[in-house]
Amino acid sequence: MRARKLTRWQKASALVPMAVLVGAWGAALTNTSLASAAGDDDASAIPSVPSTPFDQPASVQADPAGIDPRAGADGALATLSTNGIPVAAVSAYRRAETLLAQADESCRLPWHLLAAVGRVESNHGRINGNSLNADGVATPGIFGPLLDGSSDTARINDTDNGALDQNAVFDRAVGPMQFIPGTWASVGVDADNDGTKNPQDIDDSATAAGIYLCAGDGDLSNPEDLRSAVLRYNRSGTYADTVIAISEAYAQGDFTEAPNNLRASAPVVNRAMDQSISESDRQAAAEAERVAANPPPATPGSTGGGTTAPPASGGGTGGTPGTGGGTTAPPAPAPSPGVTGLVNGLVNDLTGAGTSTSGTGTAPGSSTLTWAQAKMQCLATGIMSFDVVGLLNCITSLLS
Repeated sequence: MRARKLTRWQKASALVPMAVLVGAWGAALTNTSLASAAGDDDASAIPSVPSTPFDQPASVQADPAGIDPRAGADGALATLSTNGIPVAAVSAYRRAETLLAQADESCRLPWHLLAAVGRVESNHGRINGNSLNADGVATPGIFGPLLDGSSDTARINDTDNGALDQNAVFDRAVGPMQFIPGTWASVGVDADNDGTKNPQDIDDSATAAGIYLCAGDGDLSNPEDLRSAVLRYNRSGTYADTVIAISEAYAQGDFTEAPNNLRASAPVVNRAMDQSISESDRQAAAEAERVAANPPPATPGSTGGGTTAPPASGGGTGGTPGTGGGTTAPPAPAPSPGVTGLVNGLVNDLTGAGTSTSGTGTAPGSSTLTWAQAKMQCLATGIMSFDVVGLLNCITSLLS
């Protein structure tokens, strides 16, 4: 049975214990490295959780900014544990969960949903050379592209006179949760009680994201309400799918805490999922990986693509050719490396792992050009040695 929804008056009443709780958080933080409480208590300025959803999205990123486009959503899911969540971010997401439970118990906002939004929006405050300092502030500051309508961006004229996004002509998303300044004006909050509502502070922005997601009468433990709330945050089905998948993984414990003040490293990219190369190159990379992992079984008399020597002709032994004597089978040519050999040899050449034998022999259909010679010709055309797929395609075309 779903919990009873709060009325506007009840949500407003819930701000009293929320204000007390925020004040307690601020007092507790004075003795920690996460934040220092300012003299002015801004807890009373925390906005209520609206009883109706917001019309304007919180974020308008066309593609998830915090996910390396080369790896895509699948790559992000595969690297959740190794990517890590800064300690300050984990604290901010859990604080927001606690505060929103006091402000709107019926919302049932989980911390891992906020963490998923933070991962997709900014890799927990670490995109574009940023890192979270001990106070949870993204440094030097996260600013999205100008929302001037170009390059498939939304067109949003300036709403903050450049105060938040450093541009007085057009808006751009700011901070770890990538708020549009106009939306921040409605949900901005001083969650850590340091005297400032700062979208670059993950404590403030995570709680503001929670307020945005909880607006209305949705219960985020309900899958339909959850998806609707995420789609309001960013109106992209792919965005919602990615956030929900990451949230579910975080809920299962697929995460580690990372130190603050560290910038995230680029993920290891599987070229079969590399969104920065063409679809044909991705398919070629996937096929090369498939063949390397499951090489075709060798046939009798064949090694690595070589040919079986033809049987002796004629009858008898010791005779001369054409007079009934047998002919001795010519020696088999050097075995061809085959596709698997080409892939493994090229990888060995590039990484220096092991000893490459891919340069010996010829490929099927070629009796004069060795693999090593073909590789040199391809490199001479301008193909870079690290372009595994392009180099492999060139070599195999020359040897075919």
